[in-house]
Amino acid sequence: MPFFYENIQTTLIYLSRHFQPNFFLMRTALHLGLLFLGIICTTLVADDDVKSLSQFVESHCVDCHEGATASGGFDFSKLTHDFKDPEVLRRWVLVHDRLQSGEMPPKDAAHPPAASKKSTLNLLRKMLTQSDQRNSDVVLRRLNRHEYQNTVNDLFAIDAQIIGLPQDASTDGFDTVGEGLAVSAEAMQAYLEAADQVLDIVFGPATEPKRILHETNLLKQVDWKGRPQLDSQIGKMFRKTKDGLVIFQSGYCPTNLVNFARLRAPAGTYRGTLKVRAIQSEKPVTLRIYAGDTIVNRRERHLVGYYDVPPEWTTIEFIDRLVEDGGTFQPKCYGTRDTRKDADSYPEPGIEIGDIVIEGPLEQWPPASRNLLLGDVDVKSANSVDAKNILVNFLPLAFRRKIGSDEVLPFVALFELATSEGRSFEDAIRVALKAILCSPDFLFLHEPSEARRNVAPDEADSITPHALAARLSYFLWSSMPDENLRKLADDGTLRQPLVLRSQVERMLASPKSTAFVKNFTGQWLGLRDINFTEPDANLFPEFDELLRISMLKETGEFFGEVLRNDLQITNFVNAEFTFLNQRLASHYGIDGIEGQQMRKVRLPPGHIRGGLLTQASILKVTANGTYSSPVQRGVWILNNILGTPTSPPPDNVGSIEPDIRGATSIRDQLNRHRNIDSCRVCHRKIDPPGFALECFDPIGGFRTNYRTMAETAKRPSIKQAPFTYAWVRYRIGLDVDNSLSDNTNQQNKLGDLKTITENVRLFRESIASRPNDLARTLTRKLLTYALGRKIGFSDRRAIDQIVRQSRVENYGFRSLIHSVVQNRSFQRP
Repeated sequence: MPFFYENIQTTLIYLSRHFQPNFFLMRTALHLGLLFLGIICTTLVADDDVKSLSQFVESHCVDCHEGATASGGFDFSKLTHDFKDPEVLRRWVLVHDRLQSGEMPPKDAAHPPAASKKSTLNLLRKMLTQSDQRNSDVVLRRLNRHEYQNTVNDLFAIDAQIIGLPQDASTDGFDTVGEGLAVSAEAMQAYLEAADQVLDIVFGPATEPKRILHETNLLKQVDWKGRPQLDSQIGKMFRKTKDGLVIFQSGYCPTNLVNFARLRAPAGTYRGTLKVRAIQSEKPVTLRIYAGDTIVNRRERHLVGYYDVPPEWTTIEFIDRLVEDGGTFQPKCYGTRDTRKDADSYPEPGIEIGDIVIEGPLEQWPPASRNLLLGDVDVKSANSVDAKNILVNFLPLAFRRKIGSDEVLPFVALFELATSEGRSFEDAIRVALKAILCSPDFLFLHEPSEARRNVAPDEADSITPHALAARLSYFLWSSMPDENLRKLADDGTLRQPLVLRSQVERMLASPKSTAFVKNFTGQWLGLRDINFTEPDANLFPEFDELLRISMLKETGEFFGEVLRNDLQITNFVNAEFTFLNQRLASHYGIDGIEGQQMRKVRLPPGHIRGGLLTQASILKVTANGTYSSPVQRGVWILNNILGTPTSPPPDNVGSIEPDIRGATSIRDQLNRHRNIDSCRVCHRKIDPPGFALECFDPIGGFRTNYRTMAETAKRPSIKQAPFTYAWVRYRIGLDVDNSLSDNTNQQNKLGDLKTITENVRLFRESIASRPNDLARTLTRKLLTYALGRKIGFSDRRAIDQIVRQSRVENYGFRSLIHSVVQNRSFQRP
């Protein structure tokens, strides 16, 4: 933590302790305000270094990179040595990397003597490292919305769904970076309201909520006036049986398992059981259940789940939380045709629903969280001493560290102020707890350094054991440290390599590690943007909710498998297995998979799928709802897989959008675009990986032809069209060309299945042959996510160390995470 901030903080703490309790609010406001202050520093570069660097550039670079005709638009005459400017620093890093890789000077140009090149690289490396270190301020980072919710749930042992938390900005691809997690006045108001939500759940309602045990059958459903609800649709939409009702509907369906609005049931967690069986089908039929406002959709509505219903009677059980009062549960078929007039004679598959039981709310009353917090304190006779004891026990958990004996005093003072105003013990302790939940010590991850003696100089500057415990827990669990981590931090043994390794293993084996899988993949791979675009229903009528859900499950299960079994990171780009259910297998054209449960599947030899790059979730987030772009996918691969991002495009360069009318191919358009000098340098890197995936459409389906809405184009045959009950309106467009090089004449092979598949296989194998690059990229992503800051040039030494260790460990992904945690960079401020 910078010296300036530490001293201001100390002053604020001193004032708050001597002018409490009213000054506590002032201290909190000022403390948060300081987070927006930068420390003014000047990056000093020695004149001799600048002179040496300038001489090298003048001798070997400016002939091609100067003035209006500068190659690739890179003009050294406009590049200063003001390394505190982030853009200047970025461009000099680019110079270093291209010089080091041998990309510059180009092969057909004169090259500098080896000794001169080596000394210049060493000089530039020193200048960039020093400048990056000087420019890097330590920024306290706020808990993001996922971490906040997980933390309050673990802190109080509750299961809360917090509404209204502020949206988090993404920096360098992650919402864990302190630079993007500022606090505005609006955000503070949101945290005040969030604290009230949390404490409402912790203390629970004043009286026990009404419990419901609703045993019924759809035949018995009545409307709000007590009239039979479904009688008018018997024989039309529904078929009446001796055991219940048969439903066929995949679309509109007015059937509710129970009308909670009529029963005035409170929000809460409910258990439901249904007796069901598939009819008129030898295979299972899929049932889906929704919850909340399932009719008018004016309030909260969500999916409970998809269930396979066999032809034999079976019982389905679900547990789900209704967020708002007056919700309901609604069943629908999936993948069946609808009938609205002849249900009694309708011959196609449906689901018969028999007896139904809905019970809840299931939450204990009084809540266990209340007893956990208050212990054996009787709120009717409790006093200030009891309040202090409660707060003394609570503060170390909330602040994730040991506390000083007087740190509790401001919060006790708030309690006493509230009681002096006539508030009850419970209301007054809530005031103190709310202040804690809104304090910087709770909302921000403090990572102070400690002076360590009798250690190597490189290890002397380390964060405290409790800060290390928090860093580790938010890395792998997105939540606060548990009791095990706290004890190891208390006795100072957590930092020991063997102890740290055992804790990482324990944490990765915990169900809480699903937070790492979801949050890291959601941002590294961009999966949080899966709903950012909605596929054009005319071009992609087969896209539906279950396919989207299955896409995400495949990638999550696949990532978890690589992590769980320490598989080589090359599996991320070239694997022989994946995870499928019936819906996704059908989308991929893989037979023999029945049911909607995800399971590990070994891919057929030579199959075009294999690895993240051919998974539908990735292919969807790297496209929009109408078309795929080789540029968009190519840039994504360079940034997220290979770690070789290109420079931002010039402001005056327009975007390239395929002609969906089917007249001009995207390859033809990009060939013209590459004739522009300023575009050629980047596009020769971007286009090959982008075109390799051009055989996959915007929803991840395989294609040999584009789809078009041009009326003059051919209609797809039954074999060519996807399975969907929606009307297929699109037509067959131009052939797909996914060749990896424009120098190869493949005009006679356009749209050829064997050629397209071979191109994808060669592309996957070419990336898998670069495990060092994959490890380097993953290391940068993991460090950014774990440390909560941008990774700069000065971090390259640590990255190199981790990559070397990864090589020794055969590039196992779990081993890579161990190497990240064991590295000194993980344990430094």
